[in-house]
Amino acid sequence: MISVDVAIGMVILTQAGIGTVGNVSLLCHCICSLFKRHGLRPIEQIINHLALANTLTLICGGIPPTLAAFEMKYFLSDIGCKLVFYFHRVAWGTSLSVTCLLGGFQALSINPPNSKWAELKFRSQKYITTPCILSWMFHLLVNVIVPMRMTGQKNGRNVSVKSNLGHCSCLSINTITESICSVIFSSVDVVCLGFMIWVSGSMILFLHRHKQQVQYIHSTRQPSPTSPGTRATKSIMLLVSAFVVFYSLSSAFEMYAYLFGNPQLWLVNTSVLLASSFPTLSPFLLLKSNAHVSSICSSC
Repeated sequence: MISVDVAIGMVILTQAGIGTVGNVSLLCHCICSLFKRHGLRPIEQIINHLALANTLTLICGGIPPTLAAFEMKYFLSDIGCKLVFYFHRVAWGTSLSVTCLLGGFQALSINPPNSKWAELKFRSQKYITTPCILSWMFHLLVNVIVPMRMTGQKNGRNVSVKSNLGHCSCLSINTITESICSVIFSSVDVVCLGFMIWVSGSMILFLHRHKQQVQYIHSTRQPSPTSPGTRATKSIMLLVSAFVVFYSLSSAFEMYAYLFGNPQLWLVNTSVLLASSFPTLSPFLLLKSNAHVSSICSSC
């Protein structure tokens, strides 16, 4: 009979495969648009960075736990563990930041030209690549502590191990250093999640007002179909909401596992499963919101 760890590992592997295909499809769309129009629209530039971050998250975060669930615990060396966890944390943090940027950009784009955000809306379209690159640089810098905390299973026998993650081990480091890093990571996460919730609320309010205006205008006429802009706004709002939900659940499992010195493998894998849910779901939400994107991806 298949154990719980193997079953969860199979689900994570399937999830990583489906999500990688979806995110590669988004990257394919961006490449096609680049050759077709000799440039990318601002929102496509954001989606390009999001798809790249999600792909790295799925590969670095999904495949190693799956192999560990199949009793392949020593396939990663000490350097391999450090690199895998480092790039997973960088990609996950960048996905968080870029999702915030995507939600904020969409919230700005649906505002009318005469609003108080008109100047910021214009500037954001010109310099949208800069915050995406800064996000990568920021997370590459703040996550330098991650390789110091990780080691391979073979090396973990000779050092002070805080927790066994199946394929790698987490080391005990200086309490002050760990506390400072936890405060930095938590502060970034709280700010980003708060911004996402605020953006989602703003877009919900806008859609509600827009619906009331449309109903008033077309009260004596035949209702018009949903505009592409409204459809895209709903999809991005759903995307941001999905990130908040999956991130909150994953963080709850991570915190629960952190309280135990040596958490069980199923608990670690469940946290990975929840953390990988957003990178798997997001490309399909974005593809569904734009029929033009879907057709280009199919042709690619």
